[in-house]
Amino acid sequence: MNGSRICHYPHLTRAEFDDAAKHFLRQAHHAGGEDADWKWIEHERVKGFGYLATRRLLYRPTALQNSIDQDNDDTDDSVTVKEEPDQSSIDVPSECLTVDYHIIYSSSYRVPVLYFNAYYSNGSPLSIDDIFSHVIEPSRRDDLRTAGFNGAVSQQDHPTLMIPFYYLHPCETPFLLKNIVDNTRELSEKSVVHVDGYLRSWLSLIGPTAGIKVGIGLFLDSN
Repeated sequence: MNGSRICHYPHLTRAEFDDAAKHFLRQAHHAGGEDADWKWIEHERVKGFGYLATRRLLYRPTALQNSIDQDNDDTDDSVTVKEEPDQSSIDVPSECLTVDYHIIYSSSYRVPVLYFNAYYSNGSPLSIDDIFSHVIEPSRRDDLRTAGFNGAVSQQDHPTLMIPFYYLHPCETPFLLKNIVDNTRELSEKSVVHVDGYLRSWLSLIGPTAGIKVGIGLFLDSN
């Protein structure tokens, strides 16, 4: 079931986004695992302005472990000493972060936007520097800091909740999505220009930047 064709791909209308979200939820629930945790949140006061949401746990090395790793990196690599593994070094301490991810339609850019907030185990929110250190994919950090690849990480009020959320700026999203079609047109154009495949393709591009792992189950036929 492909659903309707997107009229002005890579851009979406609000109605197309809502339709794409329904397909995405069906695919996510079929895929299972963490993907099955996605849900639709309706606006409390304004019908027709809902969004997709999920919560993930991210485990990151503690500051102590990062310091140890840095010290190891500074040692002389020309000398290798083989030692028996120490149990304390095997059990690497880690910090558990709770991250709320929301996929929200932008009427200005006419594409989905990934909003997210992250919290330490004590409930305190991460600062922008902490976001870059613990949530943003390491290979993307420099690009995002200089507004490259996928735009910048910024903070603004959540369109529905009206509280500060981080988000990945969507200015490059249309280009990235169009690139999928240009690179696969001869093989499978239909898989990326119909509403059923839009959000899973979008998430596979945008999600990993902010720590979302997209399972292969999202791309398997659920029929």
